Amino acid sequence: MKMKLKNWSPAVLVLMLVPLQVNAQFGNLLQQLQKLPRPPQGAEDTPLRIPNAARGKDGLVPSEQWCQQQVGVLGRMKVDTSLIGTEFRITDLDALQDQFQSALRKTDINKTFPSARFFQASFETRRVRAIYDSFLAFPEPETLAALIQISRSEDPQARSDALMALAFLHLQAPEISIHRDRWFALYQSALRTEHFTALVFRARMNAYGEYGAKNLRQALGDLVSAGNLRSAYSQSDGRKEWDTQNYQTIHTATAKDIYFNEPNMPSRQQWQGPAQIGMQIEEAQRAYARQIPNTRVGRLYVEAERINAEAIEMGNQIIKRSQGGNQLVGQIEGLKSLRESAPGEKPVFADVSPEIHAAQLKMIGKVGTLDDEQKQMLVQAQEKRMVAQGIISQTYSELFQVMTSSMGGDLIKMAAPLPVLAQANQALIQSCLISSKWEQAMRAKDLPKIEAKKTESAVADLSNKYKD
Repeated sequence: MKMKLKNWSPAVLVLMLVPLQVNAQFGNLLQQLQKLPRPPQGAEDTPLRIPNAARGKDGLVPSEQWCQQQVGVLGRMKVDTSLIGTEFRITDLDALQDQFQSALRKTDINKTFPSARFFQASFETRRVRAIYDSFLAFPEPETLAALIQISRSEDPQARSDALMALAFLHLQAPEISIHRDRWFALYQSALRTEHFTALVFRARMNAYGEYGAKNLRQALGDLVSAGNLRSAYSQSDGRKEWDTQNYQTIHTATAKDIYFNEPNMPSRQQWQGPAQIGMQIEEAQRAYARQIPNTRVGRLYVEAERINAEAIEMGNQIIKRSQGGNQLVGQIEGLKSLRESAPGEKPVFADVSPEIHAAQLKMIGKVGTLDDEQKQMLVQAQEKRMVAQGIISQTYSELFQVMTSSMGGDLIKMAAPLPVLAQANQALIQSCLISSKWEQAMRAKDLPKIEAKKTESAVADLSNKYKD
């Protein structure tokens, strides 16, 4: 089945997978969607607009500017890191990053809560989504404290978002939660307002019965309520925000899973069309991921991984030249081995080694004075990180353009790149944060910032090297 849709944003298009009302037949979905308002020009979330690494044209944000916005996601917010102790048993904030990075390695925790990453891009507000993304990419005390503060703010929509974000972090890391049921208290607080993320999570709880009684009728009712919110918010005189990157994929995944695994699902016929389209899209997404390594984007990403690995090796060489360096490098190799042997399906776009970079940053911070050769290597390593970042940015831009080029055509083809795009987005956020941390380390060693123009030509050369 192909559907012709023109001039719609990806966020609206992906809503095709979601029944807006429980009695909506698939043939009526287009009519319902056409009643939804299109997002105004330029209304996209500035910190997460699609970047264009080398060109900065077509209204796209260059990699460096995009990263400045992402790294500055907290803005002028003054955070109180002492609040972390009210949610998590972390007495030494220097250990926070290691503890959360260890916890975030866990995947497929259960059906209701696969992992904290599963719920990315599923919040109502852009700000909480961006802070949550940043924390998962590179856990830091200030980012976690910001979520805690927002969860206690006066803004009901942002507060519910942050409450759910914290609930997910407690579920991901119960070993450091202040109480094993803390996540449930936060989730219950979020439910005091009608909130998309909380409603879909309640639907998942009722669908699988892993955290209480199973109730499919309640689960479907919650999905209907959650699916109607975006339209309701658009009619609320701007009082309610809807994040343009919330494609409602957690909603779609839940509805499809119930349909295909619950033969006694209530109102089954009414969900048949969206569920079947959802299955076709998942199959297309798997096929797209399989063929990515043979495409220009895939080959470019291999280059980014290679260059990033060279930057890590240069960091190792700097550490080796220091007292006790060989032992420290051994610790980094242990981290690398742990990451490579982690269970689960390997992503198409592997992340850019935040744990290894974090370990290197800590070690170099303890080195003290660097000699001239170490300083030169540090500058060269940062240049490599910036080139890799530019390539990741380029691949992200091209994936997005592939997706939007199918608008007005085949919905399934349009949605096929979405999971790979999400992985590229995660890799770019990590790259931005890591390069920013290395820039701070360089300033501490009285080394100059790497100018973007020094790396743009290298990115352009590599970009021109590969053709589909």
